Amino acid sequence: MSVTESVMFDFLPLQSGVTPEVADSITAVGVVIAYFALMVGIGILYAKRAHASTADFWIAGGSVSLRVQVFAFFAAVVSGGTFFGIGGMAYGFGLGAMAVFLSAILGGLVFMMIFVAAPMRRAGVYTVPDYLKLRYDSANVRIVAALLFAVFSWAYLIPQLTAAGITVDFVLPNIGYSAGVFISTLVFALYVSVGGMWAVTWTDFIQGIIVIFLALVPVPFVIWDLGVGGSISTAIANNPSFGGTTAPGLFLIGLAVTWVLAPLGLPYFGQRILSSESDRVARRSIMWLSVVYLIVFGLMGVFVPAGAMAIEPNLADADYFYYAVLVEYAGPVVQGFGAAALFAAVMSTTDALLIALSASLSHDIPETLGMDLDEQKETWLGAFIIWVGAFTAAWIALSPPAIIGLMITLVAGGAASGLFPAMAIGTWWKRANAQGAIAAMLIGTLTYGGLLVSDVFATANAEVLVSVPIGIASLVVGSYLTDRPSSQELRNFQKFHRKQSTKQTTSADD
Repeated sequence: MSVTESVMFDFLPLQSGVTPEVADSITAVGVVIAYFALMVGIGILYAKRAHASTADFWIAGGSVSLRVQVFAFFAAVVSGGTFFGIGGMAYGFGLGAMAVFLSAILGGLVFMMIFVAAPMRRAGVYTVPDYLKLRYDSANVRIVAALLFAVFSWAYLIPQLTAAGITVDFVLPNIGYSAGVFISTLVFALYVSVGGMWAVTWTDFIQGIIVIFLALVPVPFVIWDLGVGGSISTAIANNPSFGGTTAPGLFLIGLAVTWVLAPLGLPYFGQRILSSESDRVARRSIMWLSVVYLIVFGLMGVFVPAGAMAIEPNLADADYFYYAVLVEYAGPVVQGFGAAALFAAVMSTTDALLIALSASLSHDIPETLGMDLDEQKETWLGAFIIWVGAFTAAWIALSPPAIIGLMITLVAGGAASGLFPAMAIGTWWKRANAQGAIAAMLIGTLTYGGLLVSDVFATANAEVLVSVPIGIASLVVGSYLTDRPSSQELRNFQKFHRKQSTKQTTSADD
Protein backbone atom coordinates (compact mmCIF):
# COMPACT_ATOMS: atom_id res chain seq x y z
CA MET A 1 0.00 0.00 0.00
CA SER A 2 1.39 3.38 -0.92
CA VAL A 3 1.87 6.19 1.55
CA THR A 4 -1.01 8.11 -0.04
CA GLU A 5 -3.36 5.16 0.34
CA SER A 6 -2.34 4.66 3.97
CA VAL A 7 -2.75 8.32 4.79
CA MET A 8 -6.21 8.27 3.25
CA PHE A 9 -7.15 5.41 5.58
CA ASP A 10 -8.32 2.99 2.90
CA PHE A 11 -9.70 0.07 4.89
CA LEU A 12 -7.98 -2.79 3.05
CA PRO A 13 -6.68 -6.18 4.23
CA LEU A 14 -3.01 -6.59 5.07
CA GLN A 15 -1.07 -6.16 1.84
CA SER A 16 1.02 -8.81 0.11
CA GLY A 17 4.73 -9.04 0.86
CA VAL A 18 7.10 -10.62 3.36
CA THR A 19 5.51 -11.72 6.65
CA PRO A 20 7.93 -12.82 9.40
CA GLU A 21 7.20 -16.13 11.14
CA VAL A 22 8.53 -17.53 14.40
CA ALA A 23 11.45 -19.94 14.07
CA ASP A 24 10.05 -22.63 16.39
CA SER A 25 6.34 -22.25 16.85
CA ILE A 26 5.98 -24.82 19.63
CA THR A 27 8.50 -23.12 21.95
CA ALA A 28 7.17 -19.63 21.27
CA VAL A 29 3.56 -20.74 21.74
CA GLY A 30 4.50 -22.29 25.08
CA VAL A 31 5.86 -18.95 26.27
CA VAL A 32 2.72 -17.10 25.13
CA ILE A 33 0.35 -19.66 26.70
CA ALA A 34 2.21 -19.40 30.01
CA TYR A 35 1.89 -15.62 29.82
CA PHE A 36 -1.85 -15.81 29.09
CA ALA A 37 -2.31 -18.23 32.00
CA LEU A 38 -0.56 -15.80 34.35
CA MET A 39 -2.85 -12.92 33.31
CA VAL A 40 -6.02 -14.98 33.69
CA GLY A 41 -4.73 -16.29 37.03
CA ILE A 42 -4.34 -12.73 38.31
CA GLY A 43 -7.91 -12.00 37.23
CA ILE A 44 -9.19 -15.00 39.19
CA LEU A 45 -7.04 -14.07 42.20
CA TYR A 46 -8.69 -10.64 42.42
CA ALA A 47 -12.22 -11.77 41.50
CA LYS A 48 -13.63 -11.57 45.02
CA ARG A 49 -12.02 -8.23 45.82
CA ALA A 50 -13.00 -6.70 42.48
CA HIS A 51 -16.68 -7.54 42.93
CA ALA A 52 -16.77 -6.39 46.57
CA SER A 53 -17.82 -2.86 45.54
CA THR A 54 -18.18 -0.67 42.50
CA ALA A 55 -15.16 1.39 43.64
CA ASP A 56 -13.04 -1.77 43.62
CA PHE A 57 -14.33 -2.87 40.21
CA TRP A 58 -13.96 0.48 38.43
CA ILE A 59 -10.88 2.13 40.03
CA ALA A 60 -9.29 -0.45 42.40
CA GLY A 61 -10.65 1.50 45.36
CA GLY A 62 -8.69 4.60 44.33
CA SER A 63 -5.70 3.26 46.25
CA VAL A 64 -2.96 2.44 43.70
CA SER A 65 0.47 3.52 44.98
CA LEU A 66 3.08 5.47 43.02
CA ARG A 67 5.43 2.52 42.38
CA VAL A 68 2.65 0.35 41.00
CA GLN A 69 0.98 3.21 39.13
CA VAL A 70 4.11 4.24 37.19
CA PHE A 71 4.44 0.83 35.53
CA ALA A 72 0.68 0.26 35.20
CA PHE A 73 0.21 3.71 33.65
CA PHE A 74 3.20 3.17 31.37
CA ALA A 75 1.75 -0.11 30.14
CA ALA A 76 -1.64 1.48 29.48
CA VAL A 77 -0.10 4.38 27.56
CA VAL A 78 2.12 2.14 25.43
CA SER A 79 -0.70 0.04 23.94
CA GLY A 80 -0.39 -2.14 20.90
CA GLY A 81 -0.90 1.02 18.91
CA THR A 82 2.23 2.81 20.08
CA PHE A 83 4.37 -0.32 20.45
CA PHE A 84 3.65 -1.11 16.82
CA GLY A 85 2.78 2.44 15.83
CA ILE A 86 5.94 4.37 16.72
CA GLY A 87 8.24 1.95 14.94
CA GLY A 88 5.63 1.37 12.23
CA MET A 89 5.58 5.10 11.54
CA ALA A 90 9.36 5.04 11.11
CA TYR A 91 9.28 1.98 8.82
CA GLY A 92 6.31 3.21 6.79
CA PHE A 93 6.85 6.98 6.71
CA GLY A 94 10.43 7.61 7.88
CA LEU A 95 12.12 8.70 11.09
CA GLY A 96 10.69 12.22 10.80
CA ALA A 97 7.12 10.97 11.21
CA MET A 98 8.19 8.78 14.13
CA ALA A 99 9.81 11.77 15.87
CA VAL A 100 6.63 13.82 15.53
CA PHE A 101 4.50 10.95 16.85
CA LEU A 102 6.74 10.30 19.87
CA SER A 103 7.14 13.98 20.74
CA ALA A 104 3.40 14.61 20.52
CA ILE A 105 2.56 11.70 22.85
CA LEU A 106 5.09 12.98 25.39
CA GLY A 107 3.67 16.49 25.04
CA GLY A 108 0.18 15.17 25.70
CA LEU A 109 1.34 13.37 28.85
CA VAL A 110 3.01 16.52 30.17
CA PHE A 111 -0.11 18.55 29.37
CA MET A 112 -2.26 16.05 31.25
CA MET A 113 0.12 15.96 34.22
CA ILE A 114 0.16 19.75 34.60
CA PHE A 115 -3.45 20.67 33.88
CA VAL A 116 -5.82 17.77 34.52
CA ALA A 117 -4.48 14.92 36.67
CA ALA A 118 -4.65 16.57 40.10
CA PRO A 119 -8.09 18.26 39.74
CA MET A 120 -9.62 15.08 38.34
CA ARG A 121 -8.29 12.89 41.15
CA ARG A 122 -9.49 15.37 43.80
CA ALA A 123 -13.04 14.91 42.55
CA GLY A 124 -13.17 11.51 44.27
CA VAL A 125 -15.31 9.81 41.61
CA TYR A 126 -15.32 6.53 39.69
CA THR A 127 -15.32 7.74 36.08
CA VAL A 128 -14.47 10.77 33.95
CA PRO A 129 -18.14 11.40 33.04
CA ASP A 130 -18.75 11.43 36.81
CA TYR A 131 -16.06 14.11 37.10
CA LEU A 132 -17.66 16.19 34.35
CA LYS A 133 -21.04 15.88 36.04
CA LEU A 134 -19.60 17.37 39.23
CA ARG A 135 -17.63 20.05 37.41
CA TYR A 136 -20.70 21.29 35.52
CA ASP A 137 -23.35 20.20 38.05
CA SER A 138 -25.26 18.55 35.21
CA ALA A 139 -26.60 15.07 34.60
CA ASN A 140 -26.92 15.91 30.90
CA VAL A 141 -23.18 16.58 30.65
CA ARG A 142 -22.54 13.23 32.28
CA ILE A 143 -24.72 11.24 29.93
CA VAL A 144 -23.32 12.91 26.78
CA ALA A 145 -19.77 12.33 28.02
CA ALA A 146 -20.56 8.71 28.93
CA LEU A 147 -21.89 8.00 25.43
CA LEU A 148 -18.82 9.59 23.82
CA PHE A 149 -16.47 7.71 26.13
CA ALA A 150 -18.21 4.45 25.28
CA VAL A 151 -17.89 5.10 21.54
CA PHE A 152 -14.23 6.13 21.73
CA SER A 153 -13.34 3.24 24.05
CA TRP A 154 -14.95 0.73 21.72
CA ALA A 155 -13.35 2.22 18.60
CA TYR A 156 -9.91 2.28 20.24
CA LEU A 157 -10.25 -1.44 20.97
CA ILE A 158 -10.10 -2.20 17.25
CA PRO A 159 -6.41 -1.35 16.67
CA GLN A 160 -5.49 -3.13 19.91
CA LEU A 161 -7.16 -6.33 18.75
CA THR A 162 -5.57 -5.87 15.32
CA ALA A 163 -2.17 -5.87 17.02
CA ALA A 164 -3.11 -9.02 18.91
CA GLY A 165 -4.10 -10.74 15.68
CA ILE A 166 -0.78 -9.82 14.06
CA THR A 167 1.06 -11.27 17.06
CA VAL A 168 -0.81 -14.59 16.93
CA ASP A 169 -0.21 -14.69 13.16
CA PHE A 170 3.53 -14.41 13.90
CA VAL A 171 3.55 -17.15 16.56
CA LEU A 172 1.01 -19.48 14.90
CA PRO A 173 0.94 -18.71 11.17
CA ASN A 174 -1.15 -21.82 10.51
CA ILE A 175 -3.94 -20.41 12.67
CA GLY A 176 -3.68 -17.00 11.08
CA TYR A 177 -4.68 -13.45 11.81
CA SER A 178 -8.47 -13.80 12.14
CA ALA A 179 -8.38 -16.65 14.64
CA GLY A 180 -5.70 -14.74 16.54
CA VAL A 181 -8.01 -11.78 16.98
CA PHE A 182 -10.74 -13.89 18.56
CA ILE A 183 -8.41 -16.00 20.73
CA SER A 184 -6.85 -12.85 22.14
CA THR A 185 -10.23 -11.23 22.69
CA LEU A 186 -11.40 -14.23 24.70
CA VAL A 187 -8.42 -14.01 27.05
CA PHE A 188 -8.68 -10.23 27.47
CA ALA A 189 -12.40 -10.23 28.22
CA LEU A 190 -12.05 -13.12 30.65
CA TYR A 191 -9.56 -11.63 33.09
CA VAL A 192 -11.01 -8.09 32.95
CA SER A 193 -14.61 -9.18 33.55
CA VAL A 194 -13.54 -11.44 36.41
CA GLY A 195 -10.93 -9.26 38.13
CA GLY A 196 -12.04 -5.70 37.32
CA MET A 197 -9.65 -2.80 37.88
CA TRP A 198 -7.68 -4.73 40.51
CA ALA A 199 -6.74 -7.33 37.92
CA VAL A 200 -6.14 -4.59 35.34
CA THR A 201 -3.79 -2.74 37.70
CA TRP A 202 -1.64 -5.71 38.67
CA THR A 203 -1.52 -7.21 35.20
CA ASP A 204 -0.59 -3.79 33.85
CA PHE A 205 2.14 -3.49 36.48
CA ILE A 206 3.68 -6.76 35.29
CA GLN A 207 3.09 -5.89 31.65
CA GLY A 208 4.76 -2.51 32.05
CA ILE A 209 7.96 -4.14 33.27
CA ILE A 210 7.81 -6.73 30.48
CA VAL A 211 7.26 -4.10 27.79
CA ILE A 212 10.18 -1.94 28.96
CA PHE A 213 12.58 -4.88 28.85
CA LEU A 214 11.43 -6.52 25.64
CA ALA A 215 10.97 -3.29 23.68
CA LEU A 216 14.70 -2.76 24.15
CA VAL A 217 15.83 -6.37 23.57
CA PRO A 218 16.33 -6.01 19.77
CA VAL A 219 18.28 -2.74 20.08
CA PRO A 220 21.68 -4.19 21.11
CA PHE A 221 21.38 -6.92 18.44
CA VAL A 222 20.90 -4.32 15.72
CA ILE A 223 23.70 -2.08 17.00
CA TRP A 224 26.09 -5.04 17.45
CA ASP A 225 25.49 -6.26 13.91
CA LEU A 226 25.12 -3.01 11.97
CA GLY A 227 26.52 -0.33 14.26
CA VAL A 228 24.82 2.83 15.51
CA GLY A 229 25.27 4.74 12.27
CA GLY A 230 25.40 1.64 10.11
CA SER A 231 21.88 0.54 10.93
CA ILE A 232 20.46 3.89 9.84
CA SER A 233 22.69 4.26 6.77
CA THR A 234 21.83 0.73 5.59
CA ALA A 235 18.14 1.46 6.09
CA ILE A 236 18.48 4.67 4.07
CA ALA A 237 20.32 2.76 1.34
CA ASN A 238 17.34 0.40 1.06
CA ASN A 239 14.80 3.23 1.35
CA PRO A 240 16.19 6.77 0.83
CA SER A 241 13.16 8.36 2.51
CA PHE A 242 13.78 6.51 5.80
CA GLY A 243 16.05 9.28 7.14
CA GLY A 244 13.36 11.91 6.63
CA THR A 245 9.69 11.35 5.97
CA THR A 246 7.32 10.75 3.08
CA ALA A 247 4.31 11.92 5.08
CA PRO A 248 2.71 15.23 3.99
CA GLY A 249 3.33 18.25 6.23
CA LEU A 250 -0.37 18.69 6.98
CA PHE A 251 -0.55 15.07 8.10
CA LEU A 252 2.32 15.64 10.56
CA ILE A 253 0.78 18.82 11.96
CA GLY A 254 -2.51 17.03 12.49
CA LEU A 255 -0.68 14.09 14.07
CA ALA A 256 1.05 16.44 16.51
CA VAL A 257 -2.12 18.31 17.47
CA THR A 258 -4.06 15.08 17.90
CA TRP A 259 -1.60 13.46 20.28
CA VAL A 260 -0.88 16.54 22.35
CA LEU A 261 -4.61 16.86 23.08
CA ALA A 262 -5.83 13.24 22.89
CA PRO A 263 -4.69 12.04 26.38
CA LEU A 264 -7.18 14.50 27.85
CA GLY A 265 -10.01 12.79 25.99
CA LEU A 266 -9.06 9.12 25.74
CA PRO A 267 -11.04 7.18 28.37
CA TYR A 268 -8.38 4.87 29.76
CA PHE A 269 -6.10 7.75 30.79
CA GLY A 270 -8.80 9.13 33.05
CA GLN A 271 -9.58 5.77 34.65
CA ARG A 272 -5.92 5.30 35.49
CA ILE A 273 -5.71 8.77 37.09
CA LEU A 274 -8.80 8.08 39.21
CA SER A 275 -7.30 4.84 40.53
CA SER A 276 -4.30 6.70 42.06
CA GLU A 277 -4.25 6.92 45.85
CA SER A 278 -3.87 10.74 45.72
CA ASP A 279 -3.59 13.68 43.36
CA ARG A 280 0.15 13.77 44.05
CA VAL A 281 0.53 10.13 43.00
CA ALA A 282 -1.50 10.80 39.86
CA ARG A 283 0.82 13.61 38.77
CA ARG A 284 4.09 11.96 39.74
CA SER A 285 3.20 8.70 38.05
CA ILE A 286 2.67 10.57 34.77
CA MET A 287 5.97 12.41 35.24
CA TRP A 288 7.98 9.22 35.74
CA LEU A 289 6.22 7.26 33.01
CA SER A 290 7.03 10.10 30.58
CA VAL A 291 10.74 9.80 31.37
CA VAL A 292 10.68 6.02 30.92
CA TYR A 293 8.59 6.32 27.76
CA LEU A 294 11.08 8.74 26.17
CA ILE A 295 14.06 6.50 26.88
CA VAL A 296 12.43 3.24 25.80
CA PHE A 297 10.73 4.39 22.62
CA GLY A 298 13.43 6.88 21.69
CA LEU A 299 15.79 3.91 21.35
CA MET A 300 13.31 1.35 20.09
CA GLY A 301 11.63 3.75 17.63
CA VAL A 302 14.93 4.47 15.86
CA PHE A 303 17.02 1.32 15.91
CA VAL A 304 14.45 -1.47 15.59
CA PRO A 305 12.68 -0.11 12.47
CA ALA A 306 16.11 0.83 11.06
CA GLY A 307 17.22 -2.77 11.58
CA ALA A 308 14.01 -4.05 9.99
CA MET A 309 14.46 -1.78 6.97
CA ALA A 310 18.07 -2.88 6.63
CA ILE A 311 17.11 -6.58 6.85
CA GLU A 312 13.84 -6.59 4.92
CA PRO A 313 12.57 -3.46 3.12
CA ASN A 314 9.54 -5.28 1.69
CA LEU A 315 7.46 -6.27 4.71
CA ALA A 316 3.78 -7.06 4.13
CA ASP A 317 2.89 -4.41 6.68
CA ALA A 318 4.99 -1.80 8.48
CA ASP A 319 3.69 -3.12 11.80
CA TYR A 320 5.72 -6.33 11.33
CA PHE A 321 9.02 -4.44 11.79
CA TYR A 322 9.62 -5.72 15.34
CA TYR A 323 9.13 -9.36 14.40
CA ALA A 324 11.40 -9.03 11.37
CA VAL A 325 14.27 -8.09 13.71
CA LEU A 326 13.45 -10.89 16.19
CA VAL A 327 13.46 -13.48 13.42
CA GLU A 328 16.85 -12.26 12.20
CA TYR A 329 18.66 -12.07 15.54
CA ALA A 330 16.83 -14.08 18.22
CA GLY A 331 15.89 -17.69 18.84
CA PRO A 332 12.38 -19.04 19.44
CA VAL A 333 12.39 -18.43 23.20
CA VAL A 334 13.21 -14.74 22.79
CA GLN A 335 10.77 -14.58 19.89
CA GLY A 336 8.11 -16.03 22.16
CA PHE A 337 8.90 -13.45 24.85
CA GLY A 338 8.79 -10.77 22.16
CA ALA A 339 5.31 -11.90 21.22
CA ALA A 340 4.40 -11.84 24.92
CA ALA A 341 5.68 -8.24 25.09
CA LEU A 342 3.41 -7.26 22.23
CA PHE A 343 0.54 -8.99 23.98
CA ALA A 344 1.48 -7.09 27.14
CA ALA A 345 1.30 -3.80 25.27
CA VAL A 346 -2.03 -4.75 23.72
CA MET A 347 -3.57 -6.18 26.88
CA SER A 348 -2.53 -3.30 29.11
CA THR A 349 -4.50 -0.83 27.02
CA THR A 350 -7.31 -3.17 26.02
CA ASP A 351 -8.14 -3.99 29.63
CA ALA A 352 -8.23 -0.29 30.59
CA LEU A 353 -10.43 0.46 27.57
CA LEU A 354 -12.81 -2.36 28.49
CA ILE A 355 -13.09 -0.97 32.02
CA ALA A 356 -13.77 2.55 30.69
CA LEU A 357 -16.35 1.26 28.19
CA SER A 358 -18.05 -0.83 30.82
CA ALA A 359 -18.07 1.96 33.40
CA SER A 360 -19.72 4.38 31.00
CA LEU A 361 -22.52 1.99 30.02
CA SER A 362 -23.17 0.23 33.32
CA HIS A 363 -22.34 2.96 35.89
CA ASP A 364 -22.71 6.44 34.42
CA ILE A 365 -25.74 5.99 32.17
CA PRO A 366 -27.90 3.79 34.48
CA GLU A 367 -27.19 6.04 37.47
CA THR A 368 -27.99 9.18 35.48
CA LEU A 369 -31.26 7.65 34.26
CA GLY A 370 -32.24 6.80 37.84
CA MET A 371 -32.01 3.02 37.46
CA ASP A 372 -31.79 1.37 40.85
CA LEU A 373 -28.86 -1.04 40.53
CA ASP A 374 -27.14 -2.33 43.63
CA GLU A 375 -23.37 -2.76 43.56
CA GLN A 376 -23.51 -6.45 42.67
CA LYS A 377 -25.90 -5.90 39.76
CA GLU A 378 -23.82 -3.01 38.49
CA THR A 379 -20.58 -4.97 38.48
CA TRP A 380 -22.21 -7.96 36.78
CA LEU A 381 -23.76 -5.67 34.16
CA GLY A 382 -20.29 -4.22 33.70
CA ALA A 383 -18.84 -7.68 33.14
CA PHE A 384 -21.49 -8.44 30.51
CA ILE A 385 -20.75 -5.20 28.65
CA ILE A 386 -17.04 -6.06 28.65
CA TRP A 387 -17.77 -9.27 26.71
CA VAL A 388 -20.14 -7.60 24.24
CA GLY A 389 -17.79 -4.67 23.63
CA ALA A 390 -14.74 -6.89 23.18
CA PHE A 391 -16.26 -9.26 20.64
CA THR A 392 -18.04 -6.62 18.56
CA ALA A 393 -14.71 -4.74 18.29
CA ALA A 394 -13.00 -8.02 17.35
CA TRP A 395 -15.43 -8.49 14.50
CA ILE A 396 -14.51 -5.10 13.03
CA ALA A 397 -10.80 -5.81 13.59
CA LEU A 398 -10.95 -8.62 11.03
CA SER A 399 -10.50 -6.02 8.24
CA PRO A 400 -8.23 -3.32 9.71
CA PRO A 401 -6.33 -0.42 8.14
CA ALA A 402 -2.71 -1.21 7.30
CA ILE A 403 -0.79 0.76 9.92
CA ILE A 404 -1.95 0.62 13.53
CA GLY A 405 -0.42 3.99 14.39
CA LEU A 406 -2.83 5.56 11.92
CA MET A 407 -5.83 3.74 13.38
CA ILE A 408 -5.21 4.92 16.92
CA THR A 409 -4.65 8.45 15.65
CA LEU A 410 -8.02 8.31 13.89
CA VAL A 411 -9.79 7.55 17.18
CA ALA A 412 -7.61 9.93 19.16
CA GLY A 413 -8.61 12.75 16.82
CA GLY A 414 -12.26 12.17 17.67
CA ALA A 415 -11.50 12.14 21.40
CA ALA A 416 -9.47 15.35 21.14
CA SER A 417 -12.23 17.07 19.15
CA GLY A 418 -15.11 16.00 21.38
CA LEU A 419 -13.70 15.89 24.90
CA PHE A 420 -10.60 18.09 25.14
CA PRO A 421 -12.44 21.45 25.40
CA ALA A 422 -14.90 20.38 28.11
CA MET A 423 -12.27 18.51 30.12
CA ALA A 424 -9.09 20.54 29.83
CA ILE A 425 -10.36 24.08 29.29
CA GLY A 426 -13.41 23.55 31.49
CA THR A 427 -11.21 22.33 34.34
CA TRP A 428 -9.46 25.72 34.47
CA TRP A 429 -11.90 28.22 32.98
CA LYS A 430 -14.40 29.19 35.67
CA ARG A 431 -16.93 30.73 33.26
CA ALA A 432 -17.44 27.44 31.36
CA ASN A 433 -20.89 25.99 32.04
CA ALA A 434 -22.93 22.89 31.25
CA GLN A 435 -24.46 24.28 28.05
CA GLY A 436 -21.06 25.21 26.70
CA ALA A 437 -19.63 21.80 27.61
CA ILE A 438 -22.44 19.92 25.86
CA ALA A 439 -22.10 22.14 22.79
CA ALA A 440 -18.35 21.52 22.68
CA MET A 441 -18.70 17.74 23.02
CA LEU A 442 -21.41 17.37 20.40
CA ILE A 443 -20.25 19.95 17.86
CA GLY A 444 -16.58 18.99 18.14
CA THR A 445 -17.34 15.29 17.65
CA LEU A 446 -19.86 15.81 14.84
CA THR A 447 -17.52 18.20 13.02
CA TYR A 448 -14.70 15.68 13.16
CA GLY A 449 -16.94 12.83 12.05
CA GLY A 450 -18.47 14.90 9.27
CA LEU A 451 -15.07 15.89 7.91
CA LEU A 452 -13.94 12.25 7.93
CA VAL A 453 -17.06 10.95 6.20
CA SER A 454 -17.15 13.71 3.59
CA ASP A 455 -13.42 13.26 2.91
CA VAL A 456 -12.89 17.01 2.66
CA PHE A 457 -9.15 16.79 3.23
CA ALA A 458 -6.83 14.81 1.02
CA THR A 459 -4.59 14.12 4.03
CA ALA A 460 -5.52 12.21 7.18
CA ASN A 461 -5.26 13.94 10.57
CA ALA A 462 -5.97 17.34 9.04
CA GLU A 463 -9.54 17.15 10.35
CA VAL A 464 -8.47 17.97 13.91
CA LEU A 465 -7.05 21.28 12.74
CA VAL A 466 -10.64 22.34 12.10
CA SER A 467 -12.69 20.28 14.56
CA VAL A 468 -10.68 21.09 17.71
CA PRO A 469 -10.89 24.90 17.25
CA ILE A 470 -14.61 24.55 16.50
CA GLY A 471 -15.05 22.51 19.69
CA ILE A 472 -13.20 25.18 21.72
CA ALA A 473 -15.26 27.94 20.11
CA SER A 474 -18.45 26.01 20.92
CA LEU A 475 -17.46 25.86 24.59
CA VAL A 476 -16.73 29.58 24.73
CA VAL A 477 -19.75 30.76 22.74
CA GLY A 478 -22.14 28.33 24.41
CA SER A 479 -20.98 29.40 27.86
CA TYR A 480 -21.24 33.13 27.17
CA LEU A 481 -24.66 32.90 25.51
CA THR A 482 -26.20 31.09 28.48
CA ASP A 483 -26.37 31.59 32.23
CA ARG A 484 -23.28 31.95 34.37
CA PRO A 485 -22.20 28.83 36.32
CA SER A 486 -24.29 28.11 39.38
CA SER A 487 -22.97 28.45 42.91
CA GLN A 488 -22.72 24.65 43.12
CA GLU A 489 -20.62 24.53 39.95
CA LEU A 490 -18.29 27.15 41.41
CA ARG A 491 -17.97 25.24 44.69
CA ASN A 492 -17.05 22.08 42.78
CA PHE A 493 -14.60 24.08 40.68
CA GLN A 494 -12.87 25.36 43.81
CA LYS A 495 -12.81 21.86 45.34
CA PHE A 496 -11.01 20.42 42.32
CA HIS A 497 -8.27 23.05 42.63
CA ARG A 498 -7.78 22.80 46.37
CA LYS A 499 -4.45 21.14 47.11
CA GLN A 500 -4.62 17.98 49.19
CA SER A 501 -1.49 16.42 50.63
CA THR A 502 -3.04 13.56 52.57
CA LYS A 503 -4.20 10.25 51.13
CA GLN A 504 -7.63 10.65 49.62
CA THR A 505 -10.58 8.34 49.88
CA THR A 506 -12.89 7.80 46.97
CA SER A 507 -16.61 8.12 47.19
CA ALA A 508 -19.21 8.56 44.53
CA ASP A 509 -21.02 10.93 46.87
CA ASP A 510 -18.09 13.36 47.28
